[in-house]
Formats: sequence, structure tokens, C-alpha cells
Amino acid sequence: MPETLTVTALVPSYLRPDSLLRCLDALAAGERPPDELVLVLRDTDTASQEAFAAWRRRTAPAFAVKLALATAPGQIAAMNTGLPHASGEIICFPDDDSVPRPDWLARLLAHYADPQVGGVGGRDVVRTAPDPPTAKVIGKLTWYGRVIGNHHCEAVGGPRFVDHLKGVNMSFRRALLPPFDPNIWGPHFNDTDIALCVSRRGWKLVYDPEARIDHYPAPRADNPGGRDLLDPRLTFLDTHDWMYLVLKHQPWWRRGVSALFILLVGTRLRPGLLWLLALLPRQPRAATVRWWASLRGALAGIGSWLWPRKTTSTPIPNAGEEKGSAPPGGPS
Repeated sequence: MPETLTVTALVPSYLRPDSLLRCLDALAAGERPPDELVLVLRDTDTASQEAFAAWRRRTAPAFAVKLALATAPGQIAAMNTGLPHASGEIICFPDDDSVPRPDWLARLLAHYADPQVGGVGGRDVVRTAPDPPTAKVIGKLTWYGRVIGNHHCEAVGGPRFVDHLKGVNMSFRRALLPPFDPNIWGPHFNDTDIALCVSRRGWKLVYDPEARIDHYPAPRADNPGGRDLLDPRLTFLDTHDWMYLVLKHQPWWRRGVSALFILLVGTRLRPGLLWLLALLPRQPRAATVRWWASLRGALAGIGSWLWPRKTTSTPIPNAGEEKGSAPPGGPS
């Protein structure tokens, strides 16, 4: 039963101590708090380590607390540092710049009553942006390779099955999770990849628009381009990951179609040839630079699929552990 499932909240953070403390306060104050917190900090991020130590003394949370230190940069490395320490049957992944609502975790867990559900996520309410449009289609990978998100939109209808979830608001059964794939280079597709790893094996993924997290996007200190979606460095990384993703997860007969869609069509932010032609009259230089970055990224993505880096998960000894009144259980 969902109420008996143990839950780990795995939260990576880097150089955002104020945002992190707001997230941790929300987790501790939830109607159904997690049974375990695994916080992953960079070994050089002393500001966050000190802020977390002060928070733990001040809050004395009623759940197990584990701190793991990552020695390599990037979110993939942080996730793979934290995973070996997560002992809950369900792992949720709230971002450090998010504030889960009080009923968030209880709503996610309710869907695990279905034993065929492998993952559950909810709406990402972006508080620093205008109100988004409504959306009927959420979390889909089309047959021709387009990745549709819309997890931040106001959904038309209630909970539904999806192909993938969004990182700021996603959870999975621990037993189904592989290590995060180091062939994902940028910040935007590691969540899509891990969700597809679960859904493409036949497990159901549920999106519940009422399971909400308030998101206050903070600066990204270790990602080229930061949050500037028009930065060609980010265009390169995103298109690499998009191409690698569709080649990795699409059936063989869809891979060629998907690759052609990325190269010939693309999107406004990751333009293929047709989007380049559409953008040239208004912004010839910027469009050309972004298209060139997208093309190089797509070709690099093909290379990563043909010659992938080995996926590994390296356990890191706990830097600190403190037991609360609700010790976790379940598979490790």
C-alpha cells in the first residue's frame, strides 16, 4: 500500500544555499514528509555544507538525513553519487530551487497503489514566469522524435499516463532506476532519459497535475549558458542530448526518421534547416550561429550513441548520517 512505502528525497545542490534551505524546510513541513533525505553537495561547496549543517541543528528533522559529497562536476555525477545511499522504495527528486507543496508527496504516493506504476510526477509551477497556457499533451515522445514536455502548463484533464516526467517533480520505484547516463551532457534531458528508461521497459508513468511543486529557477553555476536558452553553448548541449536520446530510446525503424526531423526541422531553440530558413529574415546572424551549434550538437549526439561512454555508478562513503524517528527501509 502507498502509505507503507518508504520514500527517499534525493536533492543535489551546488552554490545555492538559500534556495536549498527553502526546499528542505518545505520537505520537513510536508503533510507526508519523506522517510529519508539524501543531500548531495559538491566537496568544494563549503557555503552549502555550512548552511545545511546549521539547518539540521535548527530543524532536527524527523527523518533520516544523509550527506554525500560529489567530487565531479555536473548533475549526472551528483545523482549517481547520491543513488547508492538512497534506501527508500520510492525515490523523489525535488530540485534544490523548488518548494514542494504540503500535499505533494502524498499525492504522488497515492498512484503507487497500482503495482504497474513505475514512476509518478506532477506539475512544475514556475513562479518567476508569466502564467503558462493550458496543454492537453504532456510528457510525450512522438514517433518522429519530438519531445513534448509541458509539465509546467495548466493541464486539461486529470492524471494521465505519460512517456516521461520532469526532473524538478518526479519519483520512481528505486528498484527500477539505473544509474544516470553520463552520455547526457547538458541540464535538460537527464530527467527525460531516466524516465524513458523506466517507461520503455513497460512500466507506467503517471502525471498528476495536482501534485504541485513551486519552482523558483536559480542560477546554474556549472552549466555553459546557464539558463539562457538562446546561448549557442546550451543549444549544442541540448541538441546533442536530444539526438542521443531518440537514438537510444526509439525503435530501430524510428531512429532514422527522428534523426532527420532533428537535422531538417528541429525547433526554434534547436533549429534544423527549416527553422534556420524561417529565422534568417529576422535574425540572420543569431539564427546562423544557433543552427551551427545545433548541427554540431546533433552530429556529436550521433557519435555518443555510436561510441557511448560507459555508464557507471560509483558509491561515495557517507560524509555524514543522522537518524531520525522514521528510519527508512526497502530495497537498497
